[in-house]
Amino acid sequence: MKDTDKMLNRTMDIIKKFYEHSEKYPVLKHKTPEEHRRDINLTISKKWMGIDKIFDEMEKVVLASPKTNSKGFFNLLIWGEVLPAVMAEMLTAVLNNTMHTYKSAGIHILIENEVVDFMLKKVWFKNGDGVFTPWGSLSNTAAMIVARNVKEVTIVQDGISNKHFTVYASDQWHYSLPKAVNFIGLGKNNLRIIKSDKYGKMDVKALEKQIKEDIHQWYTPFFIKATAGTTVLWAFDPIREISKIAKKYKIRLHVDAALWWTALLSKKYKHLLKGIEQADSVARNPHKMMNVPILAAPLLVKDPTVLLKSFQEEADYLVPTPKDKNFETILKLAKLNPTSRSIQCGRRNDAFKVWTALKYLGEEGYEKRVNHQFALAEYATQIIKKDKDLKLMLEPECINVCFQVKGKPAQKLCNKLDAEWIIKVSCGHWKWEELIRLTTVNADMTKKDIDNFFKQVKNVKI
Repeated sequence: MKDTDKMLNRTMDIIKKFYEHSEKYPVLKHKTPEEHRRDINLTISKKWMGIDKIFDEMEKVVLASPKTNSKGFFNLLIWGEVLPAVMAEMLTAVLNNTMHTYKSAGIHILIENEVVDFMLKKVWFKNGDGVFTPWGSLSNTAAMIVARNVKEVTIVQDGISNKHFTVYASDQWHYSLPKAVNFIGLGKNNLRIIKSDKYGKMDVKALEKQIKEDIHQWYTPFFIKATAGTTVLWAFDPIREISKIAKKYKIRLHVDAALWWTALLSKKYKHLLKGIEQADSVARNPHKMMNVPILAAPLLVKDPTVLLKSFQEEADYLVPTPKDKNFETILKLAKLNPTSRSIQCGRRNDAFKVWTALKYLGEEGYEKRVNHQFALAEYATQIIKKDKDLKLMLEPECINVCFQVKGKPAQKLCNKLDAEWIIKVSCGHWKWEELIRLTTVNADMTKKDIDNFFKQVKNVKI
């Protein structure tokens, strides 16, 4: 216990230093890989290092890491934190449960089911099912596999026939989509990219036209991916209109709501996802707008049987095969043993931190956070509109504000802010123009932090 106490104390010291360091240095000095290797010995040694030395090295690594919790980090969609959820993540590592069976994870299976049921209600999937995956891209891939297997039930046993199965998504798709098409053996040439309108939303008429052409050419449309919202512009595809087309041509509709499903927790902003109840499946990423530690990526399905039909494999050494072969009995057992409904076997417990955050803040607390995130985006938008040196690229639908600084190319500006330890913020492109992407994901930020952001953006010299 002596060594355990010593290591726990050192760990807490490092955590405290990290938070102090984040306040003092919200953005670290930019270092090259070579500089990092020079400053910190990353080589794995042959001999035992000892507690003091290894914790000294760990402290150096922690303090040299980008500070995603700081008020100067605007770079990604995963910044900010709910501290009890962070503590739950630390306890998850201590517990080290694997979430494939009730025997291994116990109460944590019930916690995951509770979180999934909560999310199912928010998308109005009355009798649906769901399971956590390691990341949002895998949730989308699993949804595609399910859709493929529903379209052609013989695939599970016989493999893909000579049919060409086609997938549809807007030109604002996430880059993981062609990876998924490749991964499940469909071929990238069978991915149909549908043009978006001037707001970055999928063009519904173009979608139906492409589906008709494919059917005429003897292709098999089976999967439409609507996005809520897109990575750069955070646009929301017209889910309700797309769902009508999906039903008309008997195509499964999947909504990638990885970014902004949390808007459903706000009465004021849940309209952004109108029509989501018409989807067959939904992907969500609580580690983004909910500010819980990465990763957390549940996949929700309306039909409670499809995950089991696609992913169940008998393995008596893990889950006893029920004597009663009634499907309802098998499904009930599967609810306690997620490996029967999951694309993988062993996986870490990502539901505990989400449950902790929801229990801590409650629905009312999260609604206030979501409304605050939107209010910060609106505040930033008004600053841009009133400043002659700034240009708003388009009216934001959510909490992503895309803009330009006149006379300062976006990429050079973002790189300069990073190099001078001022702010980490990303850039993107829209209609061949560079833009800066200000995201107000961190619900702990205030208007003062937004003011400071624009002050730094305008003053930095490039």
